Amino acid sequence: AHVFRGESGECAAFLANNDNTTTSAKVHFQNSSFNLPRMSISILPDCNNVAFNTAKVSTQQNTRSMSVKHKFDSSENWEEYREPIPTFSNTSLKAGELLGHMTTTRDTSDYLWYTVRYQHDSDAKAGLYAVSEAHVLHLFVNGAYIGYAYGGKRYFKLEETVHLNNGTNEIALLSVMLGFPDSGAYLEHRTLGIKKVTIQSQMLNDYQWGYQVGLTGESLRIFTQHGSKKVEWTSFHGKRHRLVWYKTQFDAPQGNDPLALNLGSMGKGEVWVNGQSIGRYWVSIHTPENRPSQTWYNVPRAFLKSKRNLLVILEEEYGDPVKITLDTVSISNVCGHVSESHLPPVPQTLTLTDVNYNNMEHINKVHLHCPPHTNISSILFASFGAPSGDCDNYATGNCHLSDSKAIVERACLGKKKCSVSLSDPDFGIDPCPGIPKSLLIDAQCT
Repeated sequence: AHVFRGESGECAAFLANNDNTTTSAKVHFQNSSFNLPRMSISILPDCNNVAFNTAKVSTQQNTRSMSVKHKFDSSENWEEYREPIPTFSNTSLKAGELLGHMTTTRDTSDYLWYTVRYQHDSDAKAGLYAVSEAHVLHLFVNGAYIGYAYGGKRYFKLEETVHLNNGTNEIALLSVMLGFPDSGAYLEHRTLGIKKVTIQSQMLNDYQWGYQVGLTGESLRIFTQHGSKKVEWTSFHGKRHRLVWYKTQFDAPQGNDPLALNLGSMGKGEVWVNGQSIGRYWVSIHTPENRPSQTWYNVPRAFLKSKRNLLVILEEEYGDPVKITLDTVSISNVCGHVSESHLPPVPQTLTLTDVNYNNMEHINKVHLHCPPHTNISSILFASFGAPSGDCDNYATGNCHLSDSKAIVERACLGKKKCSVSLSDPDFGIDPCPGIPKSLLIDAQCT
């Protein structure tokens, strides 16, 4: 329980049940008993009566359907531009120390190149070790990609065995941030970036380092129609590389449904549509089925023209652009669930003095509303009684009115929206007296 008290005796409390294994918990607070559903919080504005519980919200739940409208599956329609790997000699900023990422880029780019020349007395392999407080670190040696590391805590390590030439070797490290912190104590002291680099135990921190803020493609704005003409794009033949820009064009699908790019085949990077960034992507977290947990990225229709829209992608990993699709997003199902224990909506003007929570009117209803240009075409499930589960996973329980579906169909079929009350007289005789009643409805919109 989290209790807050005012100087004049006011009291408000939050009761939380963080247990995900049990169905509910009974807690005693202020000489009263409260039933807390699993993974929920109850709000008691007066420390005595529950006005809201997060698990008992009767808001409609929507199921989205994705329909492929355009496939980018022809490699002939893609072009690529490989981001140049800078060397020490062609960097304009140099310093005899490792500079901070934030203080050097000054929020102009997520990317900062660290370059250094290293003299090696043989052509044998050597161990390279780096410590970074950024988010990602890529390593290139003599222009060849070696590997990368990432972390989400205070710092992370990059350890690689590299082949060095006998003589001068060009080492390039690309530090990457996913945005910068914008608040917090002592923000001026937070530099982030690379903190330590060694090769075969030889410290390179005090070497002369060259720096390039941002990527060449960024500075030339090759993600715009005008900027894309400043570099020489080559045909994409299906062979994938690290740190490469991809470019293609597409026509906008007809209709007004929201659009999203399915980037499940990609790795990490950023996407631009007609010069407008739709954000960074990082397809790194996978579900137990080994599928990306986040694959769709919204494309605002306001960014689009009817024909020849420019799509540019910066890919840091080995993503496959020919598997990208442009999908429309529609709401196919709407679902609602209420019970006798569900609380009514909390009034916006709720005060401690003019509302008696116990006397608040309880008229619990399932409200269903289809999206524009669609109506309720089918009732997939309806149960009045004690249905088990919720809108994500439901079934009839040990108390079920057999006419539930027919009653809901009469009330909702063919309509854009409908409401069905727990106290609807059509439900007739109580199928199981003494058992608290619930109503769950899942409907299809077409």
